[in-house]
Amino acid sequence: MAGSLEELQILLNKAAKEIPDKALRIIGVEGIKFIKKNFRDQGFNDTGVTKWQKRKTTNKDGRDLTRYTTNRRGSAGSATKFGMRNADRAILVGHDTGGDKLINSFKYNVIKASNQVHFQTSKKYAARHNEGLDGMPKRQFMGKSRYLDNQISLKIKNELDKLLR
Repeated sequence: MAGSLEELQILLNKAAKEIPDKALRIIGVEGIKFIKKNFRDQGFNDTGVTKWQKRKTTNKDGRDLTRYTTNRRGSAGSATKFGMRNADRAILVGHDTGGDKLINSFKYNVIKASNQVHFQTSKKYAARHNEGLDGMPKRQFMGKSRYLDNQISLKIKNELDKLLR
């Protein structure tokens, strides 16, 4: 019986030593996955998905630029260049999915001294979209979320289970 209690104590000490670093890394990885999921869902995931406001597709005269135009003779023409590129495009996502886009610009830093994880992006306009500043509609992709908290809790629980086997 004493051997099993000593083994348990060794496992608990090992877990207490390893879990803080693993938890910070899990928070970073799950945070990035959460941000990308919000872009894929085109809304913010908390207890449910709060969809983002649709993109403005009209010009200053109120014409819908995603519709087809007519040529001078009255027969059907083609959509404008803007309309062809933007008719079915996802919100806050560029014309091509890869490259230097907002969705791919997020990174995280682990600060072990203060046990914090900081998320950052090189895009200056990210806060304008996330907070809805300067007349831009709020299209939140990061912030407090029960969904994210649940995902992090599950991953940390799984790591703890692995360590205590």
